[in-house]
Amino acid sequence: MLRTVIVEDELLSLNMMKRYIGEHPKYELVGAYSDPLEALRDIPGLEADVLFIDIGMPGLNGLQLAEQVKNEFMQIVFTTAYREYAVEAFRVEAVDYLLKPITRKSIDTVASKLEKIKKLLAIQSIESRAPVMKVQCFGSFQTTNKAGEIVKWPTKKTEEMFAYFIVKEGQIVNKWIIADMLWPEMDSSRAIHNVYNTIYRMKKTFEKFSLPLSIRVINEGYVLEVEGEAEVDFYKIRGLSAQTDLTADQLQLMHNLYAGPLFNDKDYAWSIHLKESFDVLFLNDWDP
Repeated sequence: MLRTVIVEDELLSLNMMKRYIGEHPKYELVGAYSDPLEALRDIPGLEADVLFIDIGMPGLNGLQLAEQVKNEFMQIVFTTAYREYAVEAFRVEAVDYLLKPITRKSIDTVASKLEKIKKLLAIQSIESRAPVMKVQCFGSFQTTNKAGEIVKWPTKKTEEMFAYFIVKEGQIVNKWIIADMLWPEMDSSRAIHNVYNTIYRMKKTFEKFSLPLSIRVINEGYVLEVEGEAEVDFYKIRGLSAQTDLTADQLQLMHNLYAGPLFNDKDYAWSIHLKESFDVLFLNDWDP
């Protein structure tokens, strides 16, 4: 949905636009102002996608307001009764220019244009970002480095241990717990020996693929530390799923991130209950 703010000093026009936009399925009204100075104060914190701004306002006109609040992700649609403002409006990179009286049809017509531009801006933002390490846990479990290379783990248990540390995100995990989780069938001495060897292999893999990760020893345990930027779908989905009253955009983001069951192509016994909790969330309770 398009997070939308209206700035209009005529109360009749403001109330009419509030009704049209509030009833439209493509818009989410997050602010409506008759005072442009109040709007100037609040807009930076509203994370708006679209501003509908009247040009002819006292104190601070719409062109001045747009110049002060516009950012690379914000689209401006000017509303006015005067055609002569058109050239000035497009000088501040307005997406559109609606002549009053504003109608349901004009609000609906511009919605498709605004949605397309929002998607284009999102794609451009992703493409312009510096490449980062990525860890995909939902669907196939896969890790890629900044260069886009798929990380090849020396053993299945090394990969599984990495998955276990990802799930534990920043927690200190006792070495005996790791041994019990990954080698439950072995006697304790052999299992601990495997823990040491696998930790060593994991560290060497971090170095080989230039991953911004390290393993720190703390007392009888280990903690995985991220020393650079990384994108982990598990962290994003877990964070969103823990919130209440998600917006439509946040729900759509969860839907986009979810590529299938957690560690779907792996048989990790310790992850069964966690996997089932996400299955319930996506397959039963949540309908995108």
